[in-house]
Amino acid sequence: MTPNDARAPLPPDLVIAHTNDYSTACRLRDDGYEPIECAFGQHGSVLGRYALDHHGTESHREGVALRACRDLYGACRKDRRFVVTGTPDADAVLAIVALAGLVSKGALSETFYRLVDRQDVDPIGLDLFEVSGGPELAWFNQRPELHPTEAGFRRALADMVHLLTDGVPNAELDRTLASDRNRRKRAVEGIIALYGWSGVRQTPPGNPELSPVRRGVDVLAAPAAVLVVQSTVWGFDVWYRLAPVVVSYAQRQAKVTVGCPDKETAELLFGPGGLMAVWPLLGVGWGGRESVGGSPRGVRLALTDTEDTARSVLACLAERSVRGGESSQPGVGRERPSR
Repeated sequence: MTPNDARAPLPPDLVIAHTNDYSTACRLRDDGYEPIECAFGQHGSVLGRYALDHHGTESHREGVALRACRDLYGACRKDRRFVVTGTPDADAVLAIVALAGLVSKGALSETFYRLVDRQDVDPIGLDLFEVSGGPELAWFNQRPELHPTEAGFRRALADMVHLLTDGVPNAELDRTLASDRNRRKRAVEGIIALYGWSGVRQTPPGNPELSPVRRGVDVLAAPAAVLVVQSTVWGFDVWYRLAPVVVSYAQRQAKVTVGCPDKETAELLFGPGGLMAVWPLLGVGWGGRESVGGSPRGVRLALTDTEDTARSVLACLAERSVRGGESSQPGVGRERPSR
């Protein structure tokens, strides 16, 4: 049975326009489409009537699903045209479901939409299989064929509507848990390199899950600074146990992501604004939030670009002299990373 079998059809007036181009998103917005998380790195965010983005310079705003479900239910029911970019994650998809009124308001549990918000903004340390609504959200996150395309968003919307109205059978939730265990294993297998604060490569430990997540002031005692990975799965909950900065290459999308466990950690490492100070140094179009972001929309990168990005990040850490200036190990972090 495929994921979209027996799904109720989406309304015929629901229009999803997907673009990787800032100018196109602006034009569609001006034509009346509501932008949902349309952030384009250093170009900025394309905002509509409801300003539904929380990346880059809009990171002071609350998550889009939280705002849409709590404050804006049915606000776009009379004009269901949306412009989107990137991958159809739960935050953007649930926001569209609420704005377009694709389910009844009663189907939008506050527990669930707040969980979606938390998983989007601060997922590290959150075990979805230990909280109410978590297994269902994990089920959605594992849906296949949710590509960064119009078709991918429409599949994601159908799956979210199905989750909210019909629920997920226990057998599927059991398979979701088994798949998550396999995800963690594959996340470890995707590790390419681990770098110390001076840029010297280290040997990763055999079982990362035995180590704590490196975040906050604890990073100053962490043995490593930057982890480089290539993986077909999301594994930051595993990777941050090895280093406070992760540079990840997603082969299917050919994109690079740079992340820290949270804003506090990012600002401790890179100064006020965290990674916002790093994006301009990586090139035109790089961007995101204070703690996570990545390569330009629509630009396909190679695995070698991931290593280059890691070296640039290490150089930023060296220039900040985080360890040398704020720990008992003077001089560490002042060397340029080895190549």
